[in-house]
Amino acid sequence: MTPISRIINLSILAPLSIPGDSFTMGYVIGGNDTSGMKSLVLRAAGPSLGALGVAGTLNDPKLEMFAGQTKTGENDNWGGSAQLTAAIAAVGAFPYTGPTSLDAAAAVNITTRDNSMRVSATGPGTGQVIAEVYDATPEAIVTAITPRLINVSVLKEFGAGFTAGFVIRGTVTKTVLIRAIGPGLAAFGITSGYVVDPQIILSRGGITVATSDDWQTNIVATFSQVGAFALPPTSKDAALVHALQPGDYTVSVSGVGGATGLGLVEIYEVP
Repeated sequence: MTPISRIINLSILAPLSIPGDSFTMGYVIGGNDTSGMKSLVLRAAGPSLGALGVAGTLNDPKLEMFAGQTKTGENDNWGGSAQLTAAIAAVGAFPYTGPTSLDAAAAVNITTRDNSMRVSATGPGTGQVIAEVYDATPEAIVTAITPRLINVSVLKEFGAGFTAGFVIRGTVTKTVLIRAIGPGLAAFGITSGYVVDPQIILSRGGITVATSDDWQTNIVATFSQVGAFALPPTSKDAALVHALQPGDYTVSVSGVGGATGLGLVEIYEVP
């Protein structure tokens, strides 16, 4: 059997700072020669973070799911069903404090390629929330044709910066492309309000693995290889390519000199 490694999780702990604030996590399903449904667990946790020592949590988060631009569902309060409780445990996520907690979660089977999840508050609430996307396909049945998370992303105001976590599971190295986009958002009509000079620190276990401030054009071929949109050669967007051993990683992103604004952070598997 061909050794397989894959991205199995993306998470971000971040604040909703003002009433009406939200952010979006994207996830692309696929991979060369793959087919079939992809099982995922999606979560937006607020109240249950208090048990983990997180202060100032969002009291009632909700998540909305989209396939492309089409809304496919939502969850406000997860409800504590036996099926969903089992799905959360199976992916190794921390348990919610109880069936009546106001955290949000959904177990879904995805057949579309381009998908996203918007995280917001129910009502005018603010506070810390962790948003998570988990690959829920059991390790024992993963094969070369099983659809994978080939791209995960988050679009959010940088503020003072934030950290996204991702996990690679398998037996061989997995090469990834990681990008933090600010000026490059102009390609989508966002010509102001973006973070003007983002930077990336990739780490594992508190040890820095790689960094990027301004991206270098020697990796432009990788953009095309994974289907990432092009960046202007002299833009101050950040990007790096790195082969990673299976394990847990963090991507810390911030604006150089404390710059703030809207930014897009992307993690792609490189075939």
